Amino acid sequence: MKTDTTKVAGDSCDEKFVKLSGDKLTSINGEGQEHSYTVTQEVKVTCDGKEAKMTDLKSGDTIRMTTSKDDKTKILAVDCGKHIPSLSHPEASATAK
Repeated sequence: MKTDTTKVAGDSCDEKFVKLSGDKLTSINGEGQEHSYTVTQEVKVTCDGKEAKMTDLKSGDTIRMTTSKDDKTKILAVDCGKHIPSLSHPEASATAK
């Protein structure tokens, strides 16, 4: 039996949510680098352990994203809430230098 490997979970990462535009999610990592990801149709979103929607995310929220094993730019799941440690504000530290 053949498996659709694009739906197999890969790594997860914590980043700050910036915006969602169509199926493109923009975020910033702890070093202040901006990344763009594709949100899959089947994305599972949770906030504080409860089912949520991508539109529930707010700019600045720390999110934990799970990417596809075969395509690190595709997001399969997004989690947010108090249980995810906050990231430092790299944009603030960059202006302080």
